[in-house]
Amino acid sequence: MNYMPDCLAGLSGEPLEPEVHIVERYMQLVKKCFTMTNVMLEGGKEIDLLAINPISGEKYHIEVRVAIGGGFRLRMIDTQTKSGRKHRRGMDTLNEIKFSHATVVKAVKEIFGSSEYRKMLVVWDVEGKSVIEQAKSLYDIEIWKISDIMSELIREVKTKPYRDDVLRTVQLISRRASNS
Repeated sequence: MNYMPDCLAGLSGEPLEPEVHIVERYMQLVKKCFTMTNVMLEGGKEIDLLAINPISGEKYHIEVRVAIGGGFRLRMIDTQTKSGRKHRRGMDTLNEIKFSHATVVKAVKEIFGSSEYRKMLVVWDVEGKSVIEQAKSLYDIEIWKISDIMSELIREVKTKPYRDDVLRTVQLISRRASNS
């Protein structure tokens, strides 16, 4: 029997990646949004997270590409393997497959009811500050760092009693760090 708490399952029924779950809880607790995760689309496409703030009406399409190894730092232009396969760490490629693909754009417009929404890409690190600026100017994609999201989330959750595994883990790590 494979037991999975409902709080960790996205719309696909699959468990959320921890980094997507952290961003989802950030959007709910800090940004005060309703969220949808793991939105499965035709052609094998998937949207990590959609969020809407019911008061401001702000809508967000968020993709999370977090790797803690030194090999993934977001760059503007993707690199390729010797066989010609893209590494999928360039804004050009990520925009193409995660944000501007026709299937994705159509689905987001249908869910939100309009084409007015903010696009966010959450990463661990970027090659340089210019990547953040160029991503916004060329692709209208805002780059958020997971470390900033976690810092804000830690301030929000403090010592409130949460039964959510990810939030409780964030609290424990925060408590450990503050006692060091």
